[in-house]
Amino acid sequence: MHRSELRPARRHDRLPPISISRSPGSVLGEAIAEAWHAAGGSRLDIPAGVVAALALWPQKSPGAEAADTIAAYIAAQPSRVLVRGLADSANFYWGLRPDLWTAARPLFDWTREDLHDTHLAGVRAVARAALRHGVLQHTGDTDPAERSRTDLMSWVITSLRHHHSRRSLGEYHTPPDISDLMANVLAEGSTGKRPRQRGEWALEPTAGTGGLFRSAAQDLRRDGEDPAERGWVMLELDPLAAAGAAVNTLVWELGPRVFVGCGDVLAQPDLAEKTLAQARGMARHCDDVKKLINFAIATRTTNQLLDALTASR
Repeated sequence: MHRSELRPARRHDRLPPISISRSPGSVLGEAIAEAWHAAGGSRLDIPAGVVAALALWPQKSPGAEAADTIAAYIAAQPSRVLVRGLADSANFYWGLRPDLWTAARPLFDWTREDLHDTHLAGVRAVARAALRHGVLQHTGDTDPAERSRTDLMSWVITSLRHHHSRRSLGEYHTPPDISDLMANVLAEGSTGKRPRQRGEWALEPTAGTGGLFRSAAQDLRRDGEDPAERGWVMLELDPLAAAGAAVNTLVWELGPRVFVGCGDVLAQPDLAEKTLAQARGMARHCDDVKKLINFAIATRTTNQLLDALTASR
């Protein structure tokens, strides 16, 4: 993120210090929904995207020690500056994982809009609610195991949806203890702990925001294994949930072989293969863009040097 995008607030913009605590995911999710609706917001992508961008905030510290300082700084920003900063937080990952960044775009496209005052007020209210309830404490640790303790995106998206919407999508939050139990059952099978093979792949065709894989990754870490040595493929019908899964995989640091696809696995039986192929294509495109940028920079620098030498003669 470019430091120039966020600046200390002017005195008349400055907000009172915020009280910060690491709230449970359920409490944080409800606080986000209440803040957004109190501000008059109706869309789901904006408040969920605010939390996602804060979760992706690139500055991490051991034990999330810097979280309170960063939270106070972010909370003091004027609304439009805050939006730019949130966009930069998400865009930071484009060069690292363009495929996951693309999958997560439904949560961040709104940052390119000319938001009206109601939405701007909602962004600020949601950001302060998320910071107050410890989004950076949850996701600001250098240890990925600490960042993987809670599926914040699931709590937030589920809390934002009205009951009718959740029912029509067949979408409900899977409690962490149930995800942990399911992960243990899958790992152990019916005859006890099965031997794990390094480099093996796991596929979840109804991934939601990735809660089952979060539990599986934590199980691997407890056994001294690195989840990044595995392959993870998450498929999800709902674009917002799939975007949340893409954000989570970055926050949880599941490694270079984690992929997220959005679509109906019943109508698209080859969705997993297409997801992998698209990811490879995006990686190549990203490399090509970087080469063009580097060439342009090198060419401009060369021209500047030539101009300087010519002028000195």
